Amino acid sequence: MKIMEKVWGSLGILEPIEIEEERGKSDDFEGRGKKNNLVNLSNAQKPLKVIVVEPFSFDDAQHIADHLKNRKPVVINFENTDAEVAKRMIDFISGSTYALSGTIQKIGNHIFFCAPVNVDIAYSGREEANDKLFLSWNK
Repeated sequence: MKIMEKVWGSLGILEPIEIEEERGKSDDFEGRGKKNNLVNLSNAQKPLKVIVVEPFSFDDAQHIADHLKNRKPVVINFENTDAEVAKRMIDFISGSTYALSGTIQKIGNHIFFCAPVNVDIAYSGREEANDKLFLSWNK
Protein backbone atom coordinates (compact mmCIF):
# COMPACT_ATOMS: atom_id res chain seq x y z
CA MET A 1 0.00 0.00 0.00
CA LYS A 2 3.01 2.31 0.43
CA ILE A 3 3.43 2.73 -3.34
CA MET A 4 -0.21 3.71 -3.81
CA GLU A 5 0.03 6.13 -0.89
CA LYS A 6 3.01 7.84 -2.55
CA VAL A 7 1.16 8.07 -5.89
CA TRP A 8 -1.98 9.44 -4.26
CA GLY A 9 0.07 11.85 -2.17
CA SER A 10 1.86 13.22 -5.23
CA LEU A 11 -1.50 13.75 -6.95
CA GLY A 12 -2.85 15.57 -3.92
CA ILE A 13 -5.67 13.15 -3.24
CA LEU A 14 -4.23 11.63 -0.10
CA GLU A 15 -4.20 13.81 2.97
CA PRO A 16 -2.67 12.68 6.28
CA ILE A 17 -4.62 13.72 9.34
CA GLU A 18 -3.99 13.35 13.04
CA ILE A 19 -6.58 11.71 15.26
CA GLU A 20 -6.29 11.81 19.01
CA GLU A 21 -7.37 8.64 20.74
CA GLU A 22 -8.92 8.81 24.17
CA ARG A 23 -7.82 6.14 26.57
CA GLY A 24 -9.57 5.09 29.75
CA LYS A 25 -8.02 5.32 33.19
CA SER A 26 -7.37 1.58 33.18
CA ASP A 27 -4.94 2.01 30.28
CA ASP A 28 -1.29 2.52 31.05
CA PHE A 29 -0.90 4.73 27.97
CA GLU A 30 -1.67 8.40 27.62
CA GLY A 31 -3.74 9.63 24.70
CA ARG A 32 -1.49 10.13 21.66
CA GLY A 33 -2.02 11.37 18.13
CA LYS A 34 -1.84 8.70 15.45
CA LYS A 35 -1.18 9.44 11.83
CA ASN A 36 -3.88 8.00 9.57
CA ASN A 37 -4.35 8.42 5.86
CA LEU A 38 -7.60 9.44 4.24
CA VAL A 39 -8.26 9.13 0.56
CA ASN A 40 -10.25 12.01 -0.84
CA LEU A 41 -11.03 11.08 -4.44
CA SER A 42 -12.98 14.22 -5.23
CA ASN A 43 -11.74 17.65 -4.28
CA ALA A 44 -14.74 19.28 -5.97
CA GLN A 45 -17.31 20.77 -3.64
CA LYS A 46 -21.02 20.18 -3.98
CA PRO A 47 -22.49 22.71 -6.45
CA LEU A 48 -24.17 25.68 -4.83
CA LYS A 49 -27.94 25.81 -5.40
CA VAL A 50 -29.39 29.25 -6.16
CA ILE A 51 -33.08 29.75 -5.36
CA VAL A 52 -35.15 31.89 -7.78
CA VAL A 53 -38.33 33.42 -6.31
CA GLU A 54 -41.11 35.41 -7.94
CA PRO A 55 -43.10 36.65 -4.93
CA PHE A 56 -46.75 37.65 -5.16
CA SER A 57 -47.51 38.41 -1.52
CA PHE A 58 -45.64 39.56 1.57
CA ASP A 59 -45.88 36.01 2.97
CA ASP A 60 -43.14 34.97 0.54
CA ALA A 61 -40.64 37.23 2.36
CA GLN A 62 -40.33 34.76 5.24
CA HIS A 63 -39.57 31.90 2.82
CA ILE A 64 -36.80 33.98 1.28
CA ALA A 65 -35.35 34.74 4.73
CA ASP A 66 -35.48 31.01 5.55
CA HIS A 67 -33.43 30.24 2.42
CA LEU A 68 -30.85 32.83 3.49
CA LYS A 69 -30.80 31.35 7.00
CA ASN A 70 -29.98 27.99 5.40
CA ARG A 71 -27.09 29.66 3.51
CA LYS A 72 -28.72 29.44 0.08
CA PRO A 73 -28.43 32.44 -2.26
CA VAL A 74 -31.73 33.80 -3.58
CA VAL A 75 -32.61 35.70 -6.77
CA ILE A 76 -35.84 37.66 -6.33
CA ASN A 77 -37.83 38.81 -9.36
CA PHE A 78 -40.30 41.58 -8.44
CA GLU A 79 -41.55 42.19 -12.02
CA ASN A 80 -45.02 40.77 -11.28
CA THR A 81 -45.22 41.98 -7.67
CA ASP A 82 -47.27 44.98 -6.57
CA ALA A 83 -44.94 47.96 -5.97
CA GLU A 84 -46.09 48.51 -2.37
CA VAL A 85 -45.67 44.82 -1.53
CA ALA A 86 -42.23 44.82 -3.20
CA LYS A 87 -41.20 47.82 -1.09
CA ARG A 88 -42.22 46.10 2.15
CA MET A 89 -40.52 42.87 1.08
CA ILE A 90 -37.25 44.64 0.22
CA ASP A 91 -37.29 46.28 3.65
CA PHE A 92 -37.87 42.95 5.40
CA ILE A 93 -35.39 40.99 3.28
CA SER A 94 -32.74 43.73 3.59
CA GLY A 95 -33.05 43.57 7.38
CA SER A 96 -32.92 39.78 7.36
CA THR A 97 -29.90 39.77 5.09
CA TYR A 98 -28.11 42.31 7.28
CA ALA A 99 -28.91 40.34 10.45
CA LEU A 100 -27.43 37.21 8.84
CA SER A 101 -24.28 39.12 7.74
CA GLY A 102 -25.19 38.64 4.08
CA THR A 103 -25.44 41.07 1.18
CA ILE A 104 -28.18 42.19 -1.18
CA GLN A 105 -27.53 43.56 -4.65
CA LYS A 106 -29.81 44.87 -7.38
CA ILE A 107 -28.81 43.03 -10.55
CA GLY A 108 -31.53 44.15 -12.94
CA ASN A 109 -34.78 46.03 -13.25
CA HIS A 110 -36.89 44.69 -10.34
CA ILE A 111 -34.41 41.81 -9.79
CA PHE A 112 -32.32 41.41 -6.64
CA PHE A 113 -29.68 38.92 -5.55
CA CYS A 114 -29.49 38.09 -1.84
CA ALA A 115 -26.35 36.29 -0.77
CA PRO A 116 -25.76 34.69 2.63
CA VAL A 117 -22.46 35.14 4.44
CA ASN A 118 -20.86 32.17 2.61
CA VAL A 119 -21.37 33.75 -0.86
CA ASP A 120 -19.60 36.82 -2.26
CA ILE A 121 -21.18 39.03 -4.92
CA ALA A 122 -18.94 40.52 -7.61
CA TYR A 123 -21.09 42.72 -9.85
CA SER A 124 -19.91 45.79 -11.74
CA GLY A 125 -22.91 46.80 -13.88
CA ARG A 126 -24.84 48.72 -11.24
CA GLU A 127 -26.43 51.98 -12.36
CA GLU A 128 -27.56 54.50 -9.78
CA ALA A 129 -30.28 55.93 -12.04
CA ASN A 130 -32.10 52.60 -12.27
CA ASP A 131 -31.90 52.13 -8.51
CA LYS A 132 -33.61 55.45 -7.85
CA LEU A 133 -36.44 54.64 -10.27
CA PHE A 134 -37.33 51.38 -8.53
CA LEU A 135 -36.30 52.31 -5.00
CA SER A 136 -37.91 55.74 -5.05
CA TRP A 137 -38.65 55.49 -1.30
CA ASN A 138 -34.92 55.04 -0.61
CA LYS A 139 -33.79 58.66 -1.17
